[in-house]
Amino acid sequence: MKISRIAFSAALLVGLAFLQTSCGDSSGPGTVATTIVANSSTTLTAAPGAPVAVPPSVIVTDQNNKPMAGVHVIFAVTSGGGSITGGNVTTDVNGVATVGSWTLGASEGSNTLTATAGNLPPVTFTASGTDPCVPATTHTIGATTNGELTKADCSYSDGSFVDFYAVTLSTAGTVVFNQTSSTFDTFLILYDINANLIGINDDLSTTSSDSRIKAILPAGTYVVGANSFDVNITGSYKLISSADGGGNVTNCEVVFLVKGSASTESLQTTDCPRNTNFYEDRYIIYLKAGQSITASMNSSTIDSFLSIYASGNATALAQNDDRDGTTKDAQLPFTAQADGFYFVVTGSTSAGVTGAYSFSVQ
Repeated sequence: MKISRIAFSAALLVGLAFLQTSCGDSSGPGTVATTIVANSSTTLTAAPGAPVAVPPSVIVTDQNNKPMAGVHVIFAVTSGGGSITGGNVTTDVNGVATVGSWTLGASEGSNTLTATAGNLPPVTFTASGTDPCVPATTHTIGATTNGELTKADCSYSDGSFVDFYAVTLSTAGTVVFNQTSSTFDTFLILYDINANLIGINDDLSTTSSDSRIKAILPAGTYVVGANSFDVNITGSYKLISSADGGGNVTNCEVVFLVKGSASTESLQTTDCPRNTNFYEDRYIIYLKAGQSITASMNSSTIDSFLSIYASGNATALAQNDDRDGTTKDAQLPFTAQADGFYFVVTGSTSAGVTGAYSFSVQ
């Protein structure tokens, strides 16, 4: 008896929907649902098994092109294996009907959803089931990429959204990444291809909320994360990059390194000051506990001096003047005791000395 009652109720609802779309409704005598069109984007993206950020919606109008209330709209998954809630909807006073939610299928690929009102042609929504936390977009050095943080993006545990870009360097060198936005405080992250952290930056200066990362890198593929400092922020931004002449570290700027970085630089009077009339360049490298590196500094004009500091600590963890008794070049092996950023500092043993040097971390 219960089954027949449910079947009867469903048949009655379908009949009523047909009458509404065919014969009009409370919007006025003789009105007929004539068109149904998308009221939201018909192209969406979400991770497999996750809901789309903006549920699809449609708007139904009558023969006078006026929004029509009370029209029954049926949303249905037609491919991809996903699911919906609130699939049977009646248009509101603005003629709009919105599905409750649309969760994509568990596998990557295309998903489709249709919205139908009576005998009108259905509206089709297509969603790409791709993991937003996997870098699917490339950024080319020297180019500008226009991006937008949305609620469909990958998100960190703090609730901030991030877009990941794969960047390939065909040759070793120094590169600069800038993230700019007129609507939010940007935050930029650089990883290697295995998701090991290389560098981060919030503000490029005390007067700007844009972000900048400069790094000396070996050839290879890297991942740039365009992020926001504040959580739950959406908005447009630009990602801009350039090859920066193979080094040119100046004005005590922040420069990141990885194991395998190498460059030719010079001590200048505009470099970071140390004591009186001593100049040094300060590089930053992220190391995990137990990870070992060897920094080398060679010069024909400078009595090289190397130091390593933990970020936020002014006490040197290791130092070296001469690699051995036959040279004034410096070499410094170091093993990190904890995860974190470390400063590798190049300088001279003599005050007021400037000049060129080569530098590497292995």
